[in-house]
Amino acid sequence: MKRFIECFAKFVSRLFNCKKIITRLNSFKGLFFTNLIKCNFRYCGSNSIFFPPCTLEGRIENCVIGENCSFGKNFVIECWKIFNGTSYNSSINIGNNCHFGEYNHISSINNITIGDGVLTGRFVIISDNDHGEFVLENLPVPPQQRALSSKGPISIGKNVWIGDKVTILSGVKIGDNVVIAANAVVTKDVPQNSLVAGVPAKIIKTIK
Repeated sequence: MKRFIECFAKFVSRLFNCKKIITRLNSFKGLFFTNLIKCNFRYCGSNSIFFPPCTLEGRIENCVIGENCSFGKNFVIECWKIFNGTSYNSSINIGNNCHFGEYNHISSINNITIGDGVLTGRFVIISDNDHGEFVLENLPVPPQQRALSSKGPISIGKNVWIGDKVTILSGVKIGDNVVIAANAVVTKDVPQNSLVAGVPAKIIKTIK
């Protein structure tokens, strides 16, 4: 049976362009899924597409998605309205022509703004919040039971390239044309036209 399946798969592969078929099927799934969920957003622009599965949490009606954006599989977007009994006035604004890799996670209790033309790799985290401030009175409380805290909104400029497994934390402003190397943890502002890397991220090069 195994041999038969292998031979049949090779025959079908030679007879048809399987790569094109799979691409079209994935596009159809994404288009269908996007039309199911897009009404939840305040605005979701034309030609923007979410590839399932995808997780939407909280105040999604405060999220704006620009034109011609794509969101890879297992994308998570959290725009918290209430967490552990505490209310938040959160919002997320994503510009045009942004493309997010698989397993990206955007979480907001404050505000996250992402400019046009942003591209990310896989496993990127953009979060303007933490599970409670690191203070003495919070230590006896399990992290999941603490009120979320934020050091401020996140702003990401235009044409920013964010590599695999990057984490961007609250209170950070990233300028236009920035490159963030894989595995970096961004804790401070990054000026435009800069390349940053490391934990915490530091400026490697700036083009003036």
